[in-house]
Amino acid sequence: MSSGMSLVSGLRRSGPWIALVVALPALLWWILRTDDVLKVPLGVEQAAIITYGGPRLAVKPFRQGVAINLRIAQVSETPGARVYDVRYLVNREGEHDLVGYLAPEDGSALAGLPPFRVVGDPELSKELEVRVKETEEIGIEVGGHYVAKLVAAGVLWIVWLFLLLFWGRRRRPPPVPVRPPPTPAEQLLALLSALESGALDSAQKARLEMLLLRAWRAGLVPEGAPMAEALSAVARDGRLGGPLITLQRWTHRPSSGVPDAEIADIIRAGAAATEVRGP
Repeated sequence: MSSGMSLVSGLRRSGPWIALVVALPALLWWILRTDDVLKVPLGVEQAAIITYGGPRLAVKPFRQGVAINLRIAQVSETPGARVYDVRYLVNREGEHDLVGYLAPEDGSALAGLPPFRVVGDPELSKELEVRVKETEEIGIEVGGHYVAKLVAAGVLWIVWLFLLLFWGRRRRPPPVPVRPPPTPAEQLLALLSALESGALDSAQKARLEMLLLRAWRAGLVPEGAPMAEALSAVARDGRLGGPLITLQRWTHRPSSGVPDAEIADIIRAGAAATEVRGP
């Protein structure tokens, strides 16, 4: 009885150690199995490097509804083996083997290539969606008073444009008012001033005679009548015949003794008549 009780007491004391020894291999198997399988999110392309010394590998023909979409991005030749850059996308959750989607190009059996297991994990996909949403919600902030600098640059550009268009340009001089030509009356008064100052020359005398004849013939002959006809009409006029004779004597016969004062009166009368009649 005492020996039985001793056995029970010994089992009680060593029980935890026995349980640990039994559970340790299972725990190690689970840890090793977990490390040997890669968890990847669904719908996100991944990359894997596979080194194989056998025949050249190719992707098996695509089948609709497969769990993995796989492609070979690049193949590198190394001594005794080829290095395959494989890109894959897991479509369904669960464990899958990438090697099952590869086959030799020559149709031979695939041998010597260890499995490459991956697990499509929907939890990782959910975490990825959360990370994407968080990234999208975060606004991009540009420091350094970006808006103020942008406004200042716009103002400087506008000022530069105005300076380019208008600075240094010669201003157009104001238009010089064009004075109308002097009227016949003004020309007669100018010749009168020259006469009274004693500066009237022979050319101005001829100009004076022509202006007075134009003033006198108005109303006596048509505008385009010859000069001889105009002289005859003025000479026959009882009011203008005497001033015409006096003007011709003073102009063409300086020794006639006609005083300048009498010619000045004739000029004033002709200018007054021209002003009343108009140009």
